[in-house]
Amino acid sequence: MVTPTESMEALSSALDPVAVWTDGRLGAPGTKTASGLILTGTRWTVACVVDTRHAGADAGEVLGVGPLGVPVVPDFAAARRAGARSVVVGVNSMDANTVVPARLKTFAVDMVGHGLNVICSTHARLNDDPELVRLAVAAGVELVDVRVDGPRETLSADLSVDATVLLTTGTDCAVGKMTTALAVHREALSRGMRSAFLATGQIAAMCGADAVVQVDRIFADFITGAVQHAVHRLASAGHELVVVEGQAATLHRVYGGNAVNLLYGAAPDAIIMCHDTDRQVRAMFPGLPVPPVTDELQTVADLGRRVGIPATLAGFSVFGGKPFHEGNRYAVPVVNTRAPGGAAVLLDSVLRLTRHTERGRR
Repeated sequence: MVTPTESMEALSSALDPVAVWTDGRLGAPGTKTASGLILTGTRWTVACVVDTRHAGADAGEVLGVGPLGVPVVPDFAAARRAGARSVVVGVNSMDANTVVPARLKTFAVDMVGHGLNVICSTHARLNDDPELVRLAVAAGVELVDVRVDGPRETLSADLSVDATVLLTTGTDCAVGKMTTALAVHREALSRGMRSAFLATGQIAAMCGADAVVQVDRIFADFITGAVQHAVHRLASAGHELVVVEGQAATLHRVYGGNAVNLLYGAAPDAIIMCHDTDRQVRAMFPGLPVPPVTDELQTVADLGRRVGIPATLAGFSVFGGKPFHEGNRYAVPVVNTRAPGGAAVLLDSVLRLTRHTERGRR
């Protein structure tokens, strides 16, 4: 069995290809894990999506991006026939309990019964459930808990980073920080740059990253240090660009602490602000309004300036149906990163503002 302290790296190839289970909610709120893996993941091949409501469709069409060749199937037996060896739990759980939620456990038992490994990124760990562990051992399959405890490293004033560091920031959760970071990183790689991607959340960890620091599994005292040391290690390994995935927003009353710790730990040379123009209230927290993007940007700038972090705005990555007039106030590009050429525009801006070239270092 995979214990919570083991990396999933060792088992990665043995788990491939995967099915993604969405509990009848593909494309709906609460399935960001699924859409992230389907649209941006490179760690595993997604053989199919298990979703009774959308069975028979193409996952890309359900997600509104056009056919992707990823079929939606009705059950785990069909997933096996589609070639899946594992199932990724593609629904997000906000359950704060330490036990596996009852509905998830029911489906996990079914997955195991069909001889499928189960990959789960909820806060509750499958390997902490004795019954699931017993069933998995009997079936000869693995239970893989993606969220693992992070290192206890303290911030150091003596570490210098010989690389350009880019942090994606945002006005809320689920506004494209991971997607933008991956797109810019992959654009840099396509140019022959020595770029590294630092994942800071469970979805990006499953999508594929050069390093992972799961900030919501680290004691608060050590988040900034863990991020700083990860960035330093990537730069010391020869990467000239380190792209750090941001989390939430500094003005988010629930998750703002993680956003601030990431800013302080990454100490970015440049930031990209991600924004959903249609978002009026917080994702998952409808009682909390989303402040203006200018407020979030000013807060990031003020926090960075007061502790000596450049955090220069390099551009906006936006989506949504409403026009983004706020972008007119700044002399930086405003793009939809998923649109053709969007990531290239943002990377050009980062390199120009940091006076960094594809071939040289600072």
